[in-house]
Amino acid sequence: MFIKVLILLVIFKEIWEVVLSLANLKYSLNTKNVPDILSDIMSAENFEKAKRYLKDRTMFSAVSTLVNLIVTLVFLLKGYPFLEKIVSNLTANVYLQALLFAGIYGLIDFLIDLPFKLFSTFVIEQKYGFNTTTLKTFIFDSLLSIVLIVTIATPILIGSMWFLTHFTIWWWQLSILVFLFLLFFSYIQPILIAPLFYKFTELKDGELKEKLKKLLTKSGVKVPNIYVMNASKRTKKQNAYLTGIGKARRLVLYDNILKQTDDEILAVVAHELGHHAHRHIAKLIAISSISTTLVLLFSNFVYLYLFQIQPFGISKPYTVIFYTFTFISALIYFVEPLLNYLQRKMEYEADGYSAKITENPDYIISALKKLVKENLSNPNPLPLYKIWYYNHPAPEERIKHLLNLK
Repeated sequence: MFIKVLILLVIFKEIWEVVLSLANLKYSLNTKNVPDILSDIMSAENFEKAKRYLKDRTMFSAVSTLVNLIVTLVFLLKGYPFLEKIVSNLTANVYLQALLFAGIYGLIDFLIDLPFKLFSTFVIEQKYGFNTTTLKTFIFDSLLSIVLIVTIATPILIGSMWFLTHFTIWWWQLSILVFLFLLFFSYIQPILIAPLFYKFTELKDGELKEKLKKLLTKSGVKVPNIYVMNASKRTKKQNAYLTGIGKARRLVLYDNILKQTDDEILAVVAHELGHHAHRHIAKLIAISSISTTLVLLFSNFVYLYLFQIQPFGISKPYTVIFYTFTFISALIYFVEPLLNYLQRKMEYEADGYSAKITENPDYIISALKKLVKENLSNPNPLPLYKIWYYNHPAPEERIKHLLNLK
């Protein structure tokens, strides 16, 4: 019975994802005119280009999702039990079995996903002028990602296996370890991992740097360094972000965003500072910790049930955990709208902070409008689609909110 529920849930989740995306596409394509609030920056030609970009990405995503559904069902019905038999015959050590199981699954998943990544990067993104990634860089990124995943996932998998084989109730211990890992990763990501993919150079001395330092002082947020990231090596899209904790904290500007005016860059950075001023990072860590604990608690009981009924003849802890997290992942999808709602509220607060600290909402409004135009963002998404997927308010909503602050 449980397996039937699991399979139906996975099917419903993937089909709902496709249906919602297609509904969003239809709704957006039926919008004939540029929203009034964006008419001063977005031409009719640019608006039509944004709709074509949305259409291509949506159709690509629908195909990718349906392929993922087929692959998932194959693994649930035949693949996981078959893999368990293979690795069990190769070694008697349960830890090596788990590593082989995860490794073979990961390799298959990578090979299936590879054509989609290539198409997305070198066809869709290339078509709309965003891609600057070379095939050499793509291969390097892919291989480096594999190395990092293996390096990070191996001790996590071995540690998880140890808990699974030594404890019946393991959710609270793993919750603590996950929390500590997230803190550790937040510290090392900007100083060890991100530099493997991008080159970071300190922002050159000049008027912009002095303005940013004054803004940081005014906000009270301590940031040791301001860096420029060579994002243009892979994309033409623009962004800026504040990352890291403690001494690893840094302000990062995409090199692409430097074409904006100083006031617009300051407004975007002020938005990021707003997240820290309102303690959004701490709140998100708390939310993540609570949700992770609840997920692991529920996973623990699902795992014990599956281990008892042993569907398809499976008997190994690592196989059971793959079934467990397939089920849990499908459930989490239906909780995401709540988490996105909380994040959208935080974005409004950060926008308000930017308008306040720069003493003029026009700067962040101008920056948002340019980002919509340059990134070919969808200016008029389906309301239900926004509720489900958007962790940022739609550009039109953010601009209206800022105008009301005047």
